[in-house]
Amino acid sequence: MTGWTFILLSAGCSILIAHFLKLIEFKKLSTMRVLTVNYVIASAAAFLFPGNAAGFNLEISTAYPALILAGNVGVIFIANFFIYSKSVDYNGVGISVAAMRISLIIPVLLSTLWYLELLSTRQWIGVVTVFAALFMLLPNKRKMLREPLSAAWLLVLLFLGTGLGDGSLKIYEVEYAQLLSKQQFMGFVFLSATAVGLMVIAVRKNWQFNRKELFFGAAIGIPNLYSAIFLIEALERLNGAIVYSSINILVVLGATLLGMIRWGDRLTKIQWGGIIFTLLAILLLI
Repeated sequence: MTGWTFILLSAGCSILIAHFLKLIEFKKLSTMRVLTVNYVIASAAAFLFPGNAAGFNLEISTAYPALILAGNVGVIFIANFFIYSKSVDYNGVGISVAAMRISLIIPVLLSTLWYLELLSTRQWIGVVTVFAALFMLLPNKRKMLREPLSAAWLLVLLFLGTGLGDGSLKIYEVEYAQLLSKQQFMGFVFLSATAVGLMVIAVRKNWQFNRKELFFGAAIGIPNLYSAIFLIEALERLNGAIVYSSINILVVLGATLLGMIRWGDRLTKIQWGGIIFTLLAILLLI
């Protein structure tokens, strides 16, 4: 398959995850229990599903840098998923996904400053536009300054967490792809996230899983795994700036339409401007 096919598949998985997370909040299910089940399913799928060929035949002495990266990424993933779920509830699907997707500035800067991939003048304008878009998307800027845990700060945390998570896949693709297969790497990422989820549940003594939580955890786990797998596949075939930008613009558009049509999300004029700036920034970064 071509790189563009994997871009479309990755974007589709991300939109599906946004919909399921909104359903979790709507049905008042335990976000942490659902996310933990999700990561159990995703890690099992990465290692065991036919065709993945992840296997367990790896040399720990040489693969440990990739394993350390995977462990750290797993912590970022589950924390960011929890923030994402709450932001979808407080801010709506479209705004939350837009804040996530303009975080592509982080892997773009990683590519530029660390891997010395050059940006054109137009792409640097896109960098500035990203921050303008993030500011416009914030739902209540004065409240954000008064209340550190307000809905607006969820968008900022979402921006940072998503950017770091996406950047980690770039690091894996460049530095460690020869040490671990994509399935192995993502399997260990999700195992780490599972461990964090189980520790949080144990501390809270909140083990009462119900059928809906098990169902939604399983429903999120498969697209969660393959959104990352498809992204890495696309990175192997196309320039990173094109991959991140294309996936982000597709997810922003898809999730915004989903939020308006399915969930009745309403945007202020300034936030509509933020959506437009988001799309403009992504286009400038291509």
